[in-house]
Amino acid sequence: MTEAEVAQRGGASVERIRQLVELGILQPADGWFARRDVMRVRVVERLGAMGIEPDALARALASGDLTLGYLESAGRRQPRSDRTFEELAGEVGLTLASLQRIYVAFGLPRPEPGELVRDEDMEAIRVLPILLSAGVEEADLLRLARVWGDSARRVAQYLPHYFHVAIEERFRERGLRDNEAFEAAIRQVGLRIGRSGEDLLGWLFRRHAEVFMTEHQFGHVETALELAGVRMRAPRSMEAAVFADLTGFTRLTEESGDEVAAQISLALAQLVTEIAARHRGSVVKLLGDGVYLHFRDPADAVRAALEIVASTADAGLPAAHVAVNAGPMLYDEGDYFGRTVNIAARLAARATAGQVLVGPAFEGAVDADGFRLMEAGELELKGVAEPVKVFEAVAAPTAT
Repeated sequence: MTEAEVAQRGGASVERIRQLVELGILQPADGWFARRDVMRVRVVERLGAMGIEPDALARALASGDLTLGYLESAGRRQPRSDRTFEELAGEVGLTLASLQRIYVAFGLPRPEPGELVRDEDMEAIRVLPILLSAGVEEADLLRLARVWGDSARRVAQYLPHYFHVAIEERFRERGLRDNEAFEAAIRQVGLRIGRSGEDLLGWLFRRHAEVFMTEHQFGHVETALELAGVRMRAPRSMEAAVFADLTGFTRLTEESGDEVAAQISLALAQLVTEIAARHRGSVVKLLGDGVYLHFRDPADAVRAALEIVASTADAGLPAAHVAVNAGPMLYDEGDYFGRTVNIAARLAARATAGQVLVGPAFEGAVDADGFRLMEAGELELKGVAEPVKVFEAVAAPTAT
Protein backbone atom coordinates (compact mmCIF):
# COMPACT_ATOMS: atom_id res chain seq x y z
CA MET A 1 0.00 0.00 0.00
CA THR A 2 1.00 3.58 -0.55
CA GLU A 3 1.61 6.18 2.11
CA ALA A 4 -1.76 7.79 1.40
CA GLU A 5 -3.62 4.46 1.59
CA VAL A 6 -2.08 3.61 4.97
CA ALA A 7 -3.02 7.06 6.27
CA GLN A 8 -6.60 6.76 5.04
CA ARG A 9 -7.18 3.24 6.37
CA GLY A 10 -5.34 3.88 9.60
CA GLY A 11 -7.28 7.04 10.40
CA ALA A 12 -4.22 9.27 10.44
CA SER A 13 -2.69 12.05 8.38
CA VAL A 14 0.06 11.58 5.83
CA GLU A 15 2.26 13.73 8.08
CA ARG A 16 1.70 11.28 10.93
CA ILE A 17 2.69 8.35 8.72
CA ARG A 18 5.93 10.11 7.80
CA GLN A 19 6.60 10.81 11.49
CA LEU A 20 6.12 7.13 12.36
CA VAL A 21 8.52 6.13 9.59
CA GLU A 22 11.15 8.56 10.90
CA LEU A 23 10.71 7.14 14.40
CA GLY A 24 11.11 3.57 13.13
CA ILE A 25 7.63 2.52 14.22
CA LEU A 26 6.75 1.91 10.56
CA GLN A 27 9.35 0.36 8.28
CA PRO A 28 8.17 0.35 4.67
CA ALA A 29 9.99 -1.74 2.09
CA ASP A 30 11.02 0.26 -0.97
CA GLY A 31 8.36 2.83 -0.12
CA TRP A 32 5.53 0.30 0.14
CA PHE A 33 3.61 -0.48 3.30
CA ALA A 34 2.16 -3.82 4.45
CA ARG A 35 -1.38 -4.38 5.73
CA ARG A 36 -0.04 -4.85 9.24
CA ASP A 37 1.15 -1.23 9.12
CA VAL A 38 -2.48 -0.09 8.96
CA MET A 39 -3.24 -1.83 12.24
CA ARG A 40 -0.04 -0.48 13.75
CA VAL A 41 -1.09 3.06 12.83
CA ARG A 42 -4.50 2.55 14.40
CA VAL A 43 -2.88 1.32 17.61
CA VAL A 44 -0.52 4.30 17.72
CA GLU A 45 -3.48 6.65 17.30
CA ARG A 46 -5.43 4.93 20.07
CA LEU A 47 -2.41 5.08 22.38
CA GLY A 48 -2.05 8.76 21.50
CA ALA A 49 -5.62 9.34 22.68
CA MET A 50 -4.51 7.82 25.99
CA GLY A 51 -1.67 10.32 26.24
CA ILE A 52 1.13 8.00 25.02
CA GLU A 53 3.05 9.86 22.33
CA PRO A 54 4.82 8.18 19.36
CA ASP A 55 8.28 9.35 20.44
CA ALA A 56 7.85 7.52 23.76
CA LEU A 57 6.89 4.38 21.86
CA ALA A 58 9.93 4.77 19.63
CA ARG A 59 12.29 5.02 22.61
CA ALA A 60 10.79 1.91 24.22
CA LEU A 61 11.11 0.07 20.89
CA ALA A 62 14.75 1.11 20.59
CA SER A 63 15.53 -0.13 24.12
CA GLY A 64 14.02 -3.52 23.33
CA ASP A 65 11.46 -3.27 26.13
CA LEU A 66 8.54 -2.74 23.76
CA THR A 67 7.44 -4.93 20.88
CA LEU A 68 4.45 -4.02 18.78
CA GLY A 69 3.67 -7.41 17.28
CA TYR A 70 1.07 -8.30 19.89
CA LEU A 71 -0.67 -4.92 19.46
CA GLU A 72 -1.56 -5.44 15.83
CA SER A 73 -4.67 -7.42 16.71
CA ALA A 74 -5.89 -4.40 18.69
CA GLY A 75 -5.91 -2.43 15.44
CA ARG A 76 -8.33 -4.73 13.65
CA ARG A 77 -11.74 -3.32 12.85
CA GLN A 78 -14.76 -5.54 12.82
CA PRO A 79 -16.74 -5.52 9.55
CA ARG A 80 -19.77 -3.23 9.60
CA SER A 81 -23.17 -3.72 8.02
CA ASP A 82 -24.93 -1.05 5.97
CA ARG A 83 -27.53 -0.45 8.71
CA THR A 84 -27.41 2.13 11.48
CA PHE A 85 -28.58 1.34 14.98
CA GLU A 86 -31.55 3.63 14.43
CA GLU A 87 -32.55 1.60 11.37
CA LEU A 88 -31.94 -1.71 13.13
CA ALA A 89 -34.15 -0.71 16.05
CA GLY A 90 -37.07 -0.13 13.71
CA GLU A 91 -36.46 -3.44 11.93
CA VAL A 92 -36.59 -5.48 15.13
CA GLY A 93 -39.60 -3.65 16.55
CA LEU A 94 -37.86 -1.64 19.25
CA THR A 95 -37.35 2.05 19.85
CA LEU A 96 -33.76 3.23 19.58
CA ALA A 97 -33.80 4.00 23.32
CA SER A 98 -34.85 0.42 24.09
CA LEU A 99 -32.11 -1.05 21.90
CA GLN A 100 -29.58 1.22 23.58
CA ARG A 101 -30.75 0.05 27.02
CA ILE A 102 -30.35 -3.58 25.94
CA TYR A 103 -26.76 -2.91 24.80
CA VAL A 104 -25.98 -1.24 28.12
CA ALA A 105 -27.54 -4.20 29.97
CA PHE A 106 -25.22 -6.49 28.00
CA GLY A 107 -22.35 -4.40 29.37
CA LEU A 108 -21.50 -2.98 25.93
CA PRO A 109 -21.05 0.68 24.94
CA ARG A 110 -24.25 2.61 24.31
CA PRO A 111 -24.62 2.73 20.50
CA GLU A 112 -25.19 6.04 18.72
CA PRO A 113 -28.18 6.46 16.35
CA GLY A 114 -26.10 6.87 13.18
CA GLU A 115 -23.44 4.32 14.10
CA LEU A 116 -23.19 1.39 11.70
CA VAL A 117 -23.97 -1.99 13.27
CA ARG A 118 -21.21 -4.59 13.29
CA ASP A 119 -21.93 -7.65 11.18
CA GLU A 120 -21.55 -9.95 14.18
CA ASP A 121 -24.10 -7.85 16.10
CA MET A 122 -26.67 -8.46 13.38
CA GLU A 123 -26.51 -12.20 14.09
CA ALA A 124 -27.05 -11.66 17.81
CA ILE A 125 -29.81 -9.06 17.57
CA ARG A 126 -31.89 -11.25 15.23
CA VAL A 127 -33.22 -13.14 18.28
CA LEU A 128 -34.98 -10.01 19.58
CA PRO A 129 -37.89 -10.07 17.08
CA ILE A 130 -38.54 -13.71 17.98
CA LEU A 131 -38.82 -12.86 21.67
CA LEU A 132 -40.88 -9.74 21.01
CA SER A 133 -43.32 -11.65 18.81
CA ALA A 134 -43.93 -13.99 21.75
CA GLY A 135 -45.01 -11.03 23.87
CA VAL A 136 -41.80 -10.66 25.90
CA GLU A 137 -41.61 -7.23 27.53
CA GLU A 138 -38.58 -4.97 27.48
CA ALA A 139 -38.02 -5.50 31.22
CA ASP A 140 -37.70 -9.23 30.57
CA LEU A 141 -35.25 -8.62 27.72
CA LEU A 142 -33.15 -6.43 30.01
CA ARG A 143 -33.02 -9.14 32.70
CA LEU A 144 -31.85 -11.68 30.15
CA ALA A 145 -29.26 -9.25 28.79
CA ARG A 146 -27.87 -8.51 32.26
CA VAL A 147 -27.38 -12.20 33.10
CA TRP A 148 -25.70 -13.01 29.77
CA GLY A 149 -23.67 -9.81 29.78
CA ASP A 150 -22.38 -10.13 33.33
CA SER A 151 -21.47 -13.80 32.90
CA ALA A 152 -19.63 -13.26 29.61
CA ARG A 153 -17.92 -10.11 30.92
CA ARG A 154 -16.57 -11.92 33.96
CA VAL A 155 -15.07 -14.67 31.81
CA ALA A 156 -13.66 -12.20 29.28
CA GLN A 157 -12.18 -10.04 32.05
CA TYR A 158 -10.57 -13.00 33.78
CA LEU A 159 -8.90 -14.53 30.72
CA PRO A 160 -6.25 -11.78 30.18
CA HIS A 161 -5.54 -11.81 33.92
CA TYR A 162 -5.10 -15.58 33.88
CA PHE A 163 -2.92 -15.40 30.77
CA HIS A 164 -0.69 -12.82 32.49
CA VAL A 165 -0.26 -14.50 35.88
CA ALA A 166 -0.34 -18.18 34.87
CA ILE A 167 1.08 -18.37 31.35
CA GLU A 168 3.21 -15.30 30.68
CA GLU A 169 4.82 -15.67 34.08
CA ARG A 170 6.39 -18.98 33.02
CA PHE A 171 8.24 -17.12 30.25
CA ARG A 172 9.25 -14.22 32.48
CA GLU A 173 10.78 -16.78 34.84
CA ARG A 174 13.08 -17.79 31.96
CA GLY A 175 14.59 -14.30 31.95
CA LEU A 176 12.54 -12.75 29.13
CA ARG A 177 11.53 -9.13 29.45
CA ASP A 178 7.85 -8.39 29.90
CA ASN A 179 7.01 -7.76 26.22
CA GLU A 180 9.22 -10.60 25.05
CA ALA A 181 7.49 -12.96 27.48
CA PHE A 182 4.08 -11.81 26.24
CA GLU A 183 5.07 -12.33 22.60
CA ALA A 184 6.48 -15.79 23.39
CA ALA A 185 3.35 -16.75 25.32
CA ILE A 186 1.17 -15.70 22.40
CA ARG A 187 3.25 -17.65 19.86
CA GLN A 188 3.69 -20.83 21.91
CA VAL A 189 0.34 -20.91 23.72
CA GLY A 190 -2.15 -18.31 22.53
CA LEU A 191 -1.94 -19.05 18.81
CA ARG A 192 -2.01 -22.80 19.40
CA ILE A 193 -5.09 -22.49 21.60
CA GLY A 194 -6.83 -20.31 19.03
CA ARG A 195 -10.55 -19.93 19.63
CA SER A 196 -10.74 -22.79 22.10
CA GLY A 197 -11.89 -20.37 24.81
CA GLU A 198 -15.07 -19.69 22.84
CA ASP A 199 -15.46 -23.42 22.20
CA LEU A 200 -15.05 -24.08 25.92
CA LEU A 201 -17.75 -21.54 26.77
CA GLY A 202 -20.12 -23.15 24.30
CA TRP A 203 -19.39 -26.63 25.65
CA LEU A 204 -19.87 -25.60 29.27
CA PHE A 205 -23.10 -23.78 28.45
CA ARG A 206 -24.49 -26.85 26.72
CA ARG A 207 -23.55 -29.10 29.65
CA HIS A 208 -25.15 -26.82 32.24
CA ALA A 209 -28.16 -26.07 30.04
CA GLU A 210 -28.85 -29.79 29.66
CA VAL A 211 -29.23 -30.17 33.44
CA PHE A 212 -31.47 -27.17 34.00
CA MET A 213 -33.58 -27.60 30.87
CA THR A 214 -34.22 -31.26 31.68
CA GLU A 215 -35.33 -30.24 35.16
CA HIS A 216 -37.61 -27.60 33.63
CA GLN A 217 -39.11 -30.13 31.21
CA PHE A 218 -39.81 -32.62 33.99
CA GLY A 219 -41.52 -29.85 35.91
CA HIS A 220 -43.96 -29.43 33.03
CA VAL A 221 -44.61 -33.20 33.10
CA GLU A 222 -45.54 -32.90 36.79
CA THR A 223 -47.87 -30.00 35.97
CA ALA A 224 -49.57 -32.03 33.24
CA LEU A 225 -50.11 -34.99 35.56
CA GLU A 226 -51.57 -32.71 38.21
CA LEU A 227 -53.95 -31.01 35.74
CA ALA A 228 -55.06 -34.43 34.47
CA GLY A 229 -55.80 -35.53 38.02
CA VAL A 230 -53.33 -38.39 37.70
CA ARG A 231 -50.77 -37.37 40.30
CA MET A 232 -50.68 -34.40 42.62
CA ARG A 233 -47.50 -32.40 42.60
CA ALA A 234 -45.47 -32.70 45.78
CA PRO A 235 -45.51 -29.46 47.79
CA ARG A 236 -42.43 -27.37 47.27
CA SER A 237 -39.94 -28.13 50.00
CA MET A 238 -37.86 -25.57 51.84
CA GLU A 239 -34.61 -24.40 50.30
CA ALA A 240 -31.57 -23.30 52.25
CA ALA A 241 -29.11 -20.43 52.10
CA VAL A 242 -25.62 -20.86 53.53
CA PHE A 243 -23.08 -18.12 54.28
CA ALA A 244 -19.57 -19.21 55.21
CA ASP A 245 -16.87 -16.72 56.23
CA LEU A 246 -13.27 -16.99 57.37
CA THR A 247 -12.44 -15.69 60.83
CA GLY A 248 -9.86 -12.93 61.12
CA PHE A 249 -9.48 -12.44 57.37
CA THR A 250 -9.15 -8.64 57.60
CA ARG A 251 -6.40 -8.91 60.21
CA LEU A 252 -4.65 -11.55 58.11
CA THR A 253 -4.74 -9.26 55.11
CA GLU A 254 -3.20 -6.43 57.12
CA GLU A 255 -0.46 -8.67 58.53
CA SER A 256 0.38 -10.84 55.52
CA GLY A 257 -0.55 -8.69 52.54
CA ASP A 258 -2.93 -8.90 49.62
CA GLU A 259 -1.10 -11.73 47.84
CA VAL A 260 -1.55 -14.11 50.76
CA ALA A 261 -5.17 -13.02 51.13
CA ALA A 262 -5.80 -13.72 47.44
CA GLN A 263 -4.29 -17.21 47.75
CA ILE A 264 -6.50 -17.94 50.75
CA SER A 265 -9.60 -16.71 48.89
CA LEU A 266 -8.81 -19.00 45.96
CA ALA A 267 -8.24 -21.97 48.27
CA LEU A 268 -11.54 -21.29 50.04
CA ALA A 269 -13.39 -21.04 46.72
CA GLN A 270 -12.00 -24.39 45.56
CA LEU A 271 -12.70 -26.11 48.87
CA VAL A 272 -16.28 -24.86 49.16
CA THR A 273 -17.11 -25.59 45.52
CA GLU A 274 -16.07 -29.22 45.98
CA ILE A 275 -17.99 -29.57 49.26
CA ALA A 276 -21.13 -28.01 47.76
CA ALA A 277 -21.02 -30.43 44.83
CA ARG A 278 -20.77 -33.41 47.19
CA HIS A 279 -23.90 -32.25 48.99
CA ARG A 280 -25.97 -31.33 45.91
CA GLY A 281 -25.55 -27.60 46.41
CA SER A 282 -24.18 -24.75 44.31
CA VAL A 283 -22.12 -21.62 44.87
CA VAL A 284 -24.18 -18.48 44.28
CA LYS A 285 -21.44 -15.91 44.97
CA LEU A 286 -17.82 -15.84 46.03
CA LEU A 287 -17.29 -13.01 48.51
CA GLY A 288 -13.50 -12.90 48.94
CA ASP A 289 -13.27 -14.09 52.54
CA GLY A 290 -16.60 -15.86 52.30
CA VAL A 291 -19.06 -17.66 50.09
CA TYR A 292 -22.83 -17.75 49.60
CA LEU A 293 -24.35 -21.13 48.68
CA HIS A 294 -27.78 -22.51 47.81
CA PHE A 295 -29.16 -25.98 48.57
CA ARG A 296 -32.45 -27.55 47.55
CA ASP A 297 -32.38 -29.75 50.69
CA PRO A 298 -31.81 -27.94 54.02
CA ALA A 299 -30.32 -31.09 55.59
CA ASP A 300 -27.72 -31.18 52.81
CA ALA A 301 -26.97 -27.54 53.62
CA VAL A 302 -26.23 -28.29 57.26
CA ARG A 303 -24.05 -31.30 56.41
CA ALA A 304 -22.11 -29.15 53.92
CA ALA A 305 -21.73 -26.37 56.50
CA LEU A 306 -20.29 -28.78 59.04
CA GLU A 307 -17.86 -30.14 56.46
CA ILE A 308 -16.73 -26.62 55.59
CA VAL A 309 -15.97 -25.89 59.24
CA ALA A 310 -14.13 -29.20 59.65
CA SER A 311 -12.15 -28.88 56.42
CA THR A 312 -10.76 -25.35 56.60
CA ALA A 313 -8.12 -26.28 59.19
CA ASP A 314 -7.00 -29.29 57.16
CA ALA A 315 -6.69 -27.01 54.13
CA GLY A 316 -4.47 -24.58 56.03
CA LEU A 317 -7.15 -21.88 56.09
CA PRO A 318 -8.34 -19.71 58.97
CA ALA A 319 -11.27 -21.13 60.92
CA ALA A 320 -14.65 -20.72 59.26
CA HIS A 321 -17.94 -19.64 60.81
CA VAL A 322 -21.11 -20.59 58.99
CA ALA A 323 -24.85 -19.95 59.12
CA VAL A 324 -27.70 -21.85 57.49
CA ASN A 325 -31.31 -20.75 57.11
CA ALA A 326 -34.20 -22.49 55.39
CA GLY A 327 -37.40 -21.23 53.85
CA PRO A 328 -38.85 -19.78 50.64
CA MET A 329 -36.58 -17.79 48.33
CA LEU A 330 -36.98 -15.71 45.21
CA TYR A 331 -34.73 -16.52 42.24
CA ASP A 332 -33.88 -14.17 39.38
CA GLU A 333 -30.86 -13.14 37.33
CA GLY A 334 -28.70 -15.92 38.79
CA ASP A 335 -29.26 -14.94 42.42
CA TYR A 336 -31.52 -15.88 45.34
CA PHE A 337 -33.27 -13.22 47.43
CA GLY A 338 -35.65 -12.80 50.33
CA ARG A 339 -35.99 -12.91 54.08
CA THR A 340 -34.54 -16.44 54.28
CA VAL A 341 -31.30 -15.24 52.68
CA ASN A 342 -31.13 -12.07 54.76
CA ILE A 343 -31.42 -13.97 58.04
CA ALA A 344 -28.72 -16.45 56.96
CA ALA A 345 -26.35 -13.55 56.23
CA ARG A 346 -27.10 -11.90 59.58
CA LEU A 347 -26.58 -15.18 61.47
CA ALA A 348 -23.21 -15.74 59.77
CA ALA A 349 -22.00 -12.44 61.20
CA ARG A 350 -22.93 -13.64 64.70
CA ALA A 351 -21.37 -17.11 64.46
CA THR A 352 -17.98 -17.67 66.10
CA ALA A 353 -14.99 -19.55 64.73
CA GLY A 354 -15.80 -23.19 64.06
CA GLN A 355 -19.51 -22.66 64.71
CA VAL A 356 -22.51 -23.46 62.48
CA LEU A 357 -25.64 -21.49 63.41
CA VAL A 358 -29.01 -22.63 62.05
CA GLY A 359 -32.23 -20.66 61.65
CA PRO A 360 -35.58 -21.40 63.29
CA ALA A 361 -37.23 -23.15 60.31
CA PHE A 362 -35.19 -26.31 60.96
CA GLU A 363 -36.93 -27.13 64.24
CA GLY A 364 -39.01 -30.23 63.70
CA ALA A 365 -39.01 -29.80 59.92
CA VAL A 366 -35.69 -31.31 58.81
CA ASP A 367 -34.41 -34.86 59.06
CA ALA A 368 -31.23 -34.32 61.07
CA ASP A 369 -29.27 -37.22 59.61
CA GLY A 370 -25.57 -36.77 60.31
CA PHE A 371 -26.01 -33.85 62.70
CA ARG A 372 -28.00 -32.69 65.68
CA LEU A 373 -29.33 -29.28 66.64
CA MET A 374 -28.82 -27.64 70.04
CA GLU A 375 -30.79 -24.59 71.12
CA ALA A 376 -28.62 -21.48 71.19
CA GLY A 377 -31.22 -18.97 72.38
CA GLU A 378 -32.72 -16.01 70.57
CA LEU A 379 -30.80 -13.34 68.72
CA GLU A 380 -31.81 -9.85 67.70
CA LEU A 381 -30.65 -9.39 64.12
CA LYS A 382 -30.24 -6.14 62.25
CA GLY A 383 -33.18 -5.50 59.94
CA VAL A 384 -35.30 -8.28 61.49
CA ALA A 385 -38.26 -7.08 63.56
CA GLU A 386 -38.56 -9.96 66.03
CA PRO A 387 -35.83 -11.93 67.84
CA VAL A 388 -34.88 -15.12 65.96
CA LYS A 389 -34.66 -18.50 67.65
CA VAL A 390 -31.28 -19.98 66.77
CA PHE A 391 -29.76 -23.46 66.92
CA GLU A 392 -26.19 -24.66 66.72
CA ALA A 393 -25.52 -27.66 64.49
CA VAL A 394 -22.94 -30.23 65.56
CA ALA A 395 -21.86 -33.39 63.78
CA ALA A 396 -23.40 -36.68 64.82
CA PRO A 397 -23.18 -40.28 63.55
CA THR A 398 -25.09 -40.83 60.33
CA ALA A 399 -28.21 -42.95 60.66
CA THR A 400 -27.90 -46.46 59.18
